[in-house]
Formats: sequence, C-alpha cells, structure tokens
Amino acid sequence: MSKPEMAISILWMFLFCYIILASIEFGSGFLLFWARVRKWPHEAEEMIERYLSPFWEVTNVFLIAFIVGLVGFFPSAAYYYGTVLLLPGSIALILLVLKGTFFAYCHYAKVRHWAYYLLQGLAGLLLPMVLVSLIPVSEGGFVTEVDGKLVLLFEKVMTSPLQWTFVLFALLSVLFVSAVFLNFYATKAGSPVAAAKFRTVALNLGLPALGSGAFILLPLANVRPEHFLRIATDYSWLLLISGAFFVTAYMLLQKNRRAGWSFLLVIAQYAFAVMAYGYSHLPYLLYPQLNINDAIVNPVMYHYLMWAMVGGLCILIPGLLFLAWLFLFSKDYVKNGY
Repeated sequence: MSKPEMAISILWMFLFCYIILASIEFGSGFLLFWARVRKWPHEAEEMIERYLSPFWEVTNVFLIAFIVGLVGFFPSAAYYYGTVLLLPGSIALILLVLKGTFFAYCHYAKVRHWAYYLLQGLAGLLLPMVLVSLIPVSEGGFVTEVDGKLVLLFEKVMTSPLQWTFVLFALLSVLFVSAVFLNFYATKAGSPVAAAKFRTVALNLGLPALGSGAFILLPLANVRPEHFLRIATDYSWLLLISGAFFVTAYMLLQKNRRAGWSFLLVIAQYAFAVMAYGYSHLPYLLYPQLNINDAIVNPVMYHYLMWAMVGGLCILIPGLLFLAWLFLFSKDYVKNGY
C-alpha cells in the first residue's frame, strides 16, 4: 500500500466512525419525533432520549478529525473542496446548529412541544442529505473553472440523477441504521415494547435501503463509466460480502434474535460497501482535478501527520468504547437512565 493510500485509509476510518455515529444520531432524532406523533409507548421515547443525551456531543469529533487529516495529508483539498462546497458546507453548518439548539430545548430545557421535535428531527434528516452531495460532486462534471476560480455547477448537481439516488440512499440508510441500533438498545434495556417498534421500522426500511444503494450504480455508469467498471469488476467481491452481511442481519431481525449481532452485521455491511466504493474511486478525491498521488503532503509532514492521526485513533476509539461501556453496557443506565 502506497503512502497516499495509507493516508486515505486512516482518513476512511475516521469518516466511517462518523458515518455510523451520525446515522444513529440523525435517525434517532427523527424517530423521537415520529414516536411522539404516532403516540408510541412512552418507553420508545425514553430509549431514544437516553441514548442521545450522552452521545450526541461526541459525534462531530470524528468529522473534525477527518477534515483536519484531509487538509493535512492533501493540502490542495482545502482549495478544491473549500471552494466548490462553500454553499453546501454552510447549509450543513446551519442545520447542525439548528439541530443542536432544538435538541437542547427538548432535552435540557424540557420543552416538550411537538414543533421542536419536528424541527430537530427534520434538521437531522436534512444534514446527511446535504453532506452526501460531496460524493456525486467528487465524480466529476459538476465543477468548472471561471476566470481562474473553481465554480460548483449547482443547477447541474440538483438535476443530476446521481445526486438524488445518493440523497435517497442517505435518507433510508440513516433511518435503517438508527432503527437497528435502537432495537438492540431497547432489547438490552429490557423494553420489548420499544424494541418491537424499532424492529418494525428496521424491517420496513432494510430492503429499500439496500435497493437504493444498488440503484446508485445505474447513474454512476452514465456519469463516470470507468468508476462503475472498477466497482463492478475489481471490487464486486466487497459488495457481495456486504450483501451477505445484510442478508444475515435481516434474517436475525425477522426472527427477533441476537439484536446486538444484527447491529454489528449492519455496521460490517456498510463498512464493506463504503470500502468498495471508496477504493474503486481512487486515485481521485475530486475527478479529474485532485489526485492523491499528486496532492500528498511532503514526506516530513506526512510522517508527523501519520503519527498524529494514528495517535488520535488510539485515543478516540478507546474513548468511544469507554463511553459505550458507561452508557450502553451499563445495566443501571440502560434500564433506569442513571
């Protein structure tokens, strides 16, 4: 594995941790609103709030570490992505602030009005839909140069089938992953009524989420055929493993057995799917302008950055596991909230 590939693999670990944590958080926020509107048993709301309260603050640490690492390893990425994603990045930042604000109103200020639940739930769903636009833009054809400056062709992005297939996939995946996790969390807390509600949501969304992921390949073949060929040939085995993990997790959900294993298998499913897409996308971060082999930082800085990022992983991953041990695997907390 070359130095640029090693760097991008480390960054992938940070990004994937963020994807999973953010999916659970964003989806849980909307399910909290849905539980209130549909008048689900009170245990379902308690499960969601019990999870969100200790975890929602730490999710963005992995995103910040990813951005710092991306700009550190590939300095020119700051110019390209900083320019073309100024608008969607600004929208995402506003949504993040709104979501945090409304969640604080609901959870800490105990303002139980349905409108606050709706706003924080919608902000949570819109966030991944905005952030995922980074991926279709990276496939090329959506950026042009005017008077020496890069310009994002916003209208072309918004009318692209590739963009909307990614948006649909992000929306369904966020709700599916969060429902599978909450099913596990409620099962562990000894709340079968709440677990049954989350399990039903997971079963209803599992197949549409898988189908929307597979559907991405169709517009991808039209936008960037060489990427489609690589993912369909060289990395198809990763997609097959991902599909096998999904089938096993879905069967366990149907039989209402091993909720923890179902969640782990779903994580593995998305890990292999993201690896297939990411490695087949290389060596480009932004096609055709940004190539990792050309954009990599000088060897001295690379050496220090690699140690810093590996050290960050060694701190953050155990820290996350410790937090999970305190709040997810503590019998007193999952059952009583303290």
